[in-house]
Amino acid sequence: MKKNFLKILVCPKCKSDLSLAVQKADKEEIVSGTLTCAKCRNTYPIVNSIPRMLLDDFFNDKRQKKTQESFGYQWVQFSKMVVDFKDNFLNYIYPINEKFFQRKLGLDAGCGFGRHIFNAASFGAEMVGLDISLAIESSYENTKHLQNVHLVQGDIYHPPFREETFDFAYSIGVLHHLPDPENGFKSVVSLIKKDGVVFIWVYSKVRKFTNFLLDLVRIVTCHLPHKLLKYVCLFIALVEFCLVIYPYKIISGVFVINKIMEKIYSRRIKLYAKYPFQVCYADWFDRLSAPIRFYYCAEDMQRWLNGLKLKNLSISPTGLYGWRAYGEKK
Repeated sequence: MKKNFLKILVCPKCKSDLSLAVQKADKEEIVSGTLTCAKCRNTYPIVNSIPRMLLDDFFNDKRQKKTQESFGYQWVQFSKMVVDFKDNFLNYIYPINEKFFQRKLGLDAGCGFGRHIFNAASFGAEMVGLDISLAIESSYENTKHLQNVHLVQGDIYHPPFREETFDFAYSIGVLHHLPDPENGFKSVVSLIKKDGVVFIWVYSKVRKFTNFLLDLVRIVTCHLPHKLLKYVCLFIALVEFCLVIYPYKIISGVFVINKIMEKIYSRRIKLYAKYPFQVCYADWFDRLSAPIRFYYCAEDMQRWLNGLKLKNLSISPTGLYGWRAYGEKK
C-alpha cells in the first residue's frame, strides 16, 4: 500500500476516516500495518502491502465465500500475464478508447489477477483495484511496478471508499457472478462522481441452449475439489486446443484457403488462436468453477441503466457471449 492511498480509503462499515499504524515500510510502500476506524473502531490489517478490508458479515454468506475461494484459486493458479490483453480490454469497454483514461482516477471493481487494471493504468489513469479474493495478490505481482495502481481486498457491496470518489468505474466479467448483480452495479455507480462514467460487461442470454448445457455440467463441476477440477479443465482445454484451435491457427496462415476457414470456424476459435494455451485453459476453469452465473439481454441492461438515471447510454453485444454497457452519472 502506498502512503497516499490512505486519502481514498474509509471504513467499509461506517464510511468514517481511518488512522494508520505502520509495522513495516519500504520507502513509500507500507508492507504491513493496521488501519483503524475513527468511529466504530473496526481494524483492518495491511498484509503483503495490501489492505484487507472485508467485513465479518461477508463470511456468513456461503455463496459469496465459495465464489471468493473459486476465483482466489483460479487467479493464483493462472496468475501470469501471458499477453497484455490490450485489444481484449478495448473491446469490452467500447465506446471508450485509450485517450479517455489520461489523468483520471478510476476503479476496477473485481480486478482479478490484474489484466484490465494493468491496461487502464498504462493508458494514464490512476487506478484502484478491488477484489474479494486472494486474486488480489496476483494483481499486485502483475502491477507492483506501476506507481499509479492501488489495490485493496474488499467487498463490492461494502466498498472501502466514499461515494462519488472516482471519475470512472468499471466491472468486467464480475457482476454476473454476484448473488445480487444489480445491487452490485448500483454500488459501483454510487462510487463515481457527477458526470463520471461507468462501463460494465456481463454474460449474454443469447446462447440459451449452450448456457443450459454449461449450467447442467456445472451442477457437478462446481462441487469438485479445485485441484481435481483443474486437471479436468486441463484435459478439456488440451483436446480443444490440439484438435480445433491449433489446426485453425496453422491452416488459417495458408492464404489460399484462409477465406474458407474464416467462414467455417467460429469467432471464439479465432479469438483463442491469438492467445497462448494458458488463456484457453484458464477460461475453461472459469466456466466450470464459478458457483454463480447469471445471463442478460439488452433489455436487462437498459433497465439497469435507466433505474439509476444514467445519461448518454450505450449498450452493445460482444458477439454471442456478452453485453457491454456504458453510462454517465447525472
